[in-house]
Amino acid sequence: MKPDDTIARINKLILPVLQAHGMELVEVEFVRVGRRHLLRLYLDKPGGVTLEDCAFYSHLLGEVIDVHNVINHAYTLEVSSPGLTRPLKNKEDFNRYAGRLARITVRGGTGKRSLYRGELLGLEGDAVKLQEGSRIHQIPLADIARARLDIEF
Repeated sequence: MKPDDTIARINKLILPVLQAHGMELVEVEFVRVGRRHLLRLYLDKPGGVTLEDCAFYSHLLGEVIDVHNVINHAYTLEVSSPGLTRPLKNKEDFNRYAGRLARITVRGGTGKRSLYRGELLGLEGDAVKLQEGSRIHQIPLADIARARLDIEF
């Protein structure tokens, strides 16, 4: 089974479990590291994810995945918080984190700017509004390659 197919099956299995517990699945990674396979689940909830949450959901979700035999070889499961620079994956994220500092990378064409960093102003139609100094940028969702919250040092 291809990694993308495996991720899709995992999403389908664990999303209802997480939603029933008030948890958000931020991201799933299924990668090969050397000879090992690694499944990383990034979870979040209002107020943040604790170490106890990670341990609990690692056990619970590991059992769900194993019972349904989604991965038919040895793998390591990591359950983690997305951290302070969490990815912004869907439309709701851009509105939920309005007012926060964000870093957005766009798919660049020749002569186009590829990185924006500023205060996230939310979503307007199908474009993300981001304020950089006195300039307000409207970045089409279709052009965004990657978006993350950022932190000021």
